[in-house]
Amino acid sequence: MANDKNIFALRFERKIKVLNENESKEGRIITLESNYPSKYATNNRLPLYIYGKGKKAIIFLHGTGNKNLKYLKWFPENFSKYGYLGAMMILPYHFERTPEGHKSGELFLDPDRLILRDRFENAVVDCLTVIDYLQDFTDEIYIMGYSFGGFIASIAAALDDRIKKLSLTVTGGNFYHITWKSFVTKVLRVRYEKEGGCDIKTCEKYHGNIYEEYLKNLKVPHIPVDSAPICCMEYDPVTYTKFIHQPTIMFRALFDFFVPSKSTMDLFHRIKNSKLKKIPTGHLSSILLKRYILKKTVSFFREDFS
Repeated sequence: MANDKNIFALRFERKIKVLNENESKEGRIITLESNYPSKYATNNRLPLYIYGKGKKAIIFLHGTGNKNLKYLKWFPENFSKYGYLGAMMILPYHFERTPEGHKSGELFLDPDRLILRDRFENAVVDCLTVIDYLQDFTDEIYIMGYSFGGFIASIAAALDDRIKKLSLTVTGGNFYHITWKSFVTKVLRVRYEKEGGCDIKTCEKYHGNIYEEYLKNLKVPHIPVDSAPICCMEYDPVTYTKFIHQPTIMFRALFDFFVPSKSTMDLFHRIKNSKLKKIPTGHLSSILLKRYILKKTVSFFREDFS
């Protein structure tokens, strides 16, 4: 596939190289080579957990952190019970892709926006690579993004119309809300206070009229690197919402201190063909309603929007 030398997530090769295949009692584990070059050998291996078989595939993108993997595997495992091929991609710098000396996911809490842009881009490139891999033996591809995974799913959907529909759970957009109003990004705020680089007033200014003007002038989802007023806009899910044409279902946790309500609602209102379900949980406790979320997602994916 041709690549554009300067476009976010599309400036890298899209080759498929399978490094390893393993069968386990859980399912198949396919290890691909990441098309995003990082300095960490561990991160350059892209594990893909595959459950069941089927001509319709659901890619599950997990959230950040270091304790939720075995719980979130439940989703792709159970998608297979509905006749889908369930595929869970391990995101960059998480779980077995975590570089030595770090915790799973913590490298996505770097205060340097340029570094964060690279890491978000890494995740989107990997997601597009997984789509390339799956399209050879499936007819339809859907994505479910959970928490941080919803950020990546949203961007990928704008860039790739092979994705038929989206399910976004306890996620959102607009980095003003996420950086300054979320419990989980407190570590970023502490570092900004000590080291500089960003402050709430400057961030609010950029994410007001400046952001709206930038969004209004976007004609395509192909964002040249270093073209936005501030680089975090180049990897903010909100930037891509104008170009998400896929039918989308979102699940908003009513007591979510990780993804603020304004962040979720900003994303929801900007995705044209979307519906919202409210769940009476917090962010982490949303897993208690996993059966409800799964059934609503499958039902939504099966609906005919023609």
